[in-house]
Amino acid sequence: MALRMEITTRIADLLKKNPQGLSITEIVKNGGINRNTAGRYLDNLLVSGQVEMRQFGMAKIYSLSHRLPVSSVLSISSEFVMHLDASLRIVFLNRPFLDLLGTGEREITGKNIEYSAIPSFFDETFPPVLAGIREGLAGTEFKGELEVPSQARIFLCRITPMVFNNGQKGVSVLFEDITQRKRGEARLRESEARLRSIIHVAPIGIGVVADRIILEVNDRLCRMTGYPAEELVGHPARKIYATQEEFDRVGELKYGQIRKSGTGSIETQWVRKDGTVIDVLVSSTPLNPADVSAGVTFTALDITERKRADAALRESEARYRSLSEVSQDMIYVIDRDDRVLYINQKAAAFLGKPGEALVGRLRSSLFPPDTATDQYREIQQVFATGEPVRSEGPMTVGDKVIWLDHALVPVPDAEGRITSVLGVSRDITKRVAAEQEQRQNERNNRFIAEHSVDIINRLTPECIFTYISPSVTTLLGYAEREVLGTSVLALVHPDDLHGVTEKIATIRSSGQDTITSSFRFRHKDGHYLCFESTTRVVRDAAGQVREFLNISRNIDGETAGLRTKGREKIRTG
Repeated sequence: MALRMEITTRIADLLKKNPQGLSITEIVKNGGINRNTAGRYLDNLLVSGQVEMRQFGMAKIYSLSHRLPVSSVLSISSEFVMHLDASLRIVFLNRPFLDLLGTGEREITGKNIEYSAIPSFFDETFPPVLAGIREGLAGTEFKGELEVPSQARIFLCRITPMVFNNGQKGVSVLFEDITQRKRGEARLRESEARLRSIIHVAPIGIGVVADRIILEVNDRLCRMTGYPAEELVGHPARKIYATQEEFDRVGELKYGQIRKSGTGSIETQWVRKDGTVIDVLVSSTPLNPADVSAGVTFTALDITERKRADAALRESEARYRSLSEVSQDMIYVIDRDDRVLYINQKAAAFLGKPGEALVGRLRSSLFPPDTATDQYREIQQVFATGEPVRSEGPMTVGDKVIWLDHALVPVPDAEGRITSVLGVSRDITKRVAAEQEQRQNERNNRFIAEHSVDIINRLTPECIFTYISPSVTTLLGYAEREVLGTSVLALVHPDDLHGVTEKIATIRSSGQDTITSSFRFRHKDGHYLCFESTTRVVRDAAGQVREFLNISRNIDGETAGLRTKGREKIRTG
C-alpha cells in the first residue's frame, strides 16, 4: 500500500502544533487515523529524519526533528539509496533513485518492493537483489556487482541490515552506478594487453629500468642477451655490460642526452650469458619526462652485424663486396639523394635487371608507386636523425606479392658524418604466410569450438570457467554468462564429486598431462546428464598447472540407467 502525502502532512502538522511531542496514542486520537497506519507513517518519517523519537517511561514520544533530515542528505548523493522494512515495504527512496526509476515518492513509498517499479527496472537481475535483501533482513550483509543488460548499466550493490527507531528490522540498500568506471577499466586492460603484446612480439629488444635496475624485458631482449626474464628482472643493468667503465660511460652519456633533449641513444657492447660480446644501439626515453627516477623505457637493437659490415667496408671494399654478393639478403648502398651506389646480385636478380643498370637509379623508383613514397621518406629519416629505420611490407613483382623486411642503417665516414645508408631487404613472404596461416587456424579453431556439439571449456587451476562453448546452452540449458566465473565442481553430481577432485589432485601431483573421466553434470532444470570428459593440462615452465583445456561429450544415451538413478536422487532429496 502506497503512503499518502496528506496523512504524512497531517502527522507533521500535529507535531508542529505540539513541539513538546506526542505519543502514538495522542497522534491517533487527534489525527483521525488508526494505530497501525500511524506507526507505519511514523517509521517513514523517522527513517527520513523528519521526526525524532525519545523514550519517556514506557511511552515513545514523537516530535519534529530540528536537525537536517537524512533524506535531504541522501538526496544530494550520487548513489541510489533505499530503505525497506521487514515486510519488504519501501520506507524510503532518495531523490536520485526516484529519478532513476522515473517515478514519484507517492507512487512507490509504502509499496512492497516486488510490486513496485524496481523489478522491471532491474529485470533479470532483480532476483539476486531480492535474495540479498532477504539475507539482509536475516542479518547478513551483501556486497557485489550487478550488471543490468536491459539498462546497459553496472551497479555496485551494498545491502546492510538496520533497525528502525521502533525496534523493527529492516535493510538499507545502496546502488552505486559504476558503469563508466568498469568500462574505463576494461578499456585500460585492453590497451595494456594490446601494448604488452606489441612489446613482446617487437623485433627489437625492449625493457624498462629504474635507477638502472631492470624492471621489465620482452622476449627479443632475452634472446639477444641469452638470459631468461627471471635472471634479468630485478637485477642491475650492469649484469649485461663487460666492464664497470662501459656501464658508467653509457649511463653518463645516455642520461645526459635525456636531460638535454628528452631521449638518449648510444652504441655500446653487451655480454651475453654465454660470454659472447654483441654490439647494440640503445635508445631510451623516460616514462615521466619530469621525473627520470620514475623509470626509463629503452630499446636495444642488435647492430653486431652492422658493425662488422662497417668494419669490413672500411678495411676492404673488395672483401665487403664478396660478402655482399654471396648474401641471401638484398643489400644496397644509397646516397643522400636516394641514388643507388651499390646493389648486390641478389637484389638485382630480384628486380630482374643487371646490377650495373640499377646503379645511379633512384632507389624509390625501384618500388611500386604505392610504396615508393614511404621508402623515400624512410631513407630521408635515416639521414635526418642518424638512426636506423626498420620496416616491412608487401611489394608486387610481376604477378606475385612479396613481403620484404627492410633495414636501413646509416653509414658514417671517417669523421662520423653520414654519407650513405646501407640497406638490407629480406624476403619474409614465407614467414608472413605462416603467420597468416596461424591466424586462420586460430579462427578455424574458434569456429570449431563455437559450433561443436561437445562442451569445450578452459579452466583456471582452481577449476573456474574462463571460456565455455555455446553448446553448454544446448546440452545443459545454461547461458554462457551464467557459467563463466563459476567453478566446474558446482555442476558435478555430489556422488561423482569425490572422484573428480581425486583426479584433479592426481593431475597436480603426478605431472600427468591428459586425463579422461566420466561423471554427471547438472542440467539447469535440475536433472543430471552423463558426460565423458577429456582434460588436457597446460603447465608453465616450472611444471605448475597454468590452466585446464577440457572437452566433455554427452554420453547420456549410453548410460540411461545412471541418469535415471541421478534423477531419482534429486526427486527424493
